[in-house]
Amino acid sequence: MMKINVGRIVEGKSFDIVGISYIGAPKSNTAMFISKKVEHLLAKLENVDKCLIFAEHQTKIPSFLAEKHAFHFSEKPQLAYARFAVQFAEERFTEEKALRYTLTAGGYYVSEDVNIPDDAYIEPGCVIGPDVQIGENAKILAGTIVRHSTIGNNFLANENAVIGANGFTMAEDEAGNKLRIPTLGRVIIGNNVEVGTHDNISCGSGGDTVIEDYVKIDALVHLGHDVFLQKNVEITAGGIIGGFDSLGEHSYVGINAVLRNRINVGEKAIIGMGSTVTKSVDAGIIVAGNPAKVFEKK
Repeated sequence: MMKINVGRIVEGKSFDIVGISYIGAPKSNTAMFISKKVEHLLAKLENVDKCLIFAEHQTKIPSFLAEKHAFHFSEKPQLAYARFAVQFAEERFTEEKALRYTLTAGGYYVSEDVNIPDDAYIEPGCVIGPDVQIGENAKILAGTIVRHSTIGNNFLANENAVIGANGFTMAEDEAGNKLRIPTLGRVIIGNNVEVGTHDNISCGSGGDTVIEDYVKIDALVHLGHDVFLQKNVEITAGGIIGGFDSLGEHSYVGINAVLRNRINVGEKAIIGMGSTVTKSVDAGIIVAGNPAKVFEKK
């Protein structure tokens, strides 16, 4: 497991950081950032331990949180966090480069840290690993790439899907240049999930991308980082789901619909074909259009 001792960042502290998380849902021994305007989210740190928090100057930190966590203050906490994440990603990449890949008799490559169940079916041209766990009766068709993912039973990935791709999150440095924030989370997939041809599923940036049981995803779909698809979500061809979106159980996304980042879609809601969704959608509602509005039959 990749580790960075927090003493490299904050003097007087000594514990290991093993990953990243989001200040709204923090995990112990992870790094994150917070701005002063959302300092109320510091309360989320009460139930976790030994986190590294990149905080904006003037953020008020309760003394008991300062004792059990490590805080690094700056004018641009997202940039400071991004630089830490780049360092973490580089060290993880160095570890992963040392892993040996084997070309199997079935014509696919598998990393040495991956165990493939005996009943899995994987076609030629696939790459599996690093940091992958695959459930029973998986079917992974030609050309698919899987990285940093846990996959449940009875999984189907159609041709040329990418599961565990880099997300698209940026910070700006002091000169205004773009700096990619590495996606250090994972993809967690439940049982009986289907992924379509040429789908792109990003790893989590502030946590994990989660796809629950019985989700069905058609071809040419993009899932951004930290998306949460609850049970029985259906996304048809060409759908684009922005980062941190959450789709409730049995919700449906029509062909070529686009959902902006950080919105919630309620259970059994329907997003019409070609819609551009810019606001959260309540449970059981049908929306359509650009921008999407509540659909009323006439």
